[in-house]
Amino acid sequence: MEIEKNWPEILKVLGNAKRSNRFFSIATVDSDGNPHVTPIGHVFFRDDMTGYYFDAYSKAMPKNFEHNKRVCVMGVNSSTGFWLKSLFKGQFNSAPAVRLFGEVGEARQATEDEIRELQNAIRITSKLKGHELLWSDLDRVRDIKFDSFSPATYPAMCEGLWK
Repeated sequence: MEIEKNWPEILKVLGNAKRSNRFFSIATVDSDGNPHVTPIGHVFFRDDMTGYYFDAYSKAMPKNFEHNKRVCVMGVNSSTGFWLKSLFKGQFNSAPAVRLFGEVGEARQATEDEIRELQNAIRITSKLKGHELLWSDLDRVRDIKFDSFSPATYPAMCEGLWK
């Protein structure tokens, strides 16, 4: 399946995943070949099959990127309503999950637009004590260029969802 042809649907799945989970899982590989999965809450996607995330707390990911810049980003729609409706009907109306494969760039200073997008995403918690403690100094991002994808599929219930 071609990522470019499916990108609009991929973005819908990722949007549903973010609303239901508030984070994405990003897998990297360490120098011994072991997988490492990190939950990252501040991942944003663009229309050109790229994205970026705020690179703040993970210690393992930057170390893993020293020898392998490949990543797998997975988003899962875990909404109870989505799953119950799909199970009742015996069919998913949209894909329940997707994996994106790509390569990260070097850490860089976030642009004003990227910081604004982050602030909009976390605005709801702005009056809470933990908001300032966790997110007041997020200003470094890494770009991700996606080159392929793998949808999560379930026999029969996912038929016809992908081109």
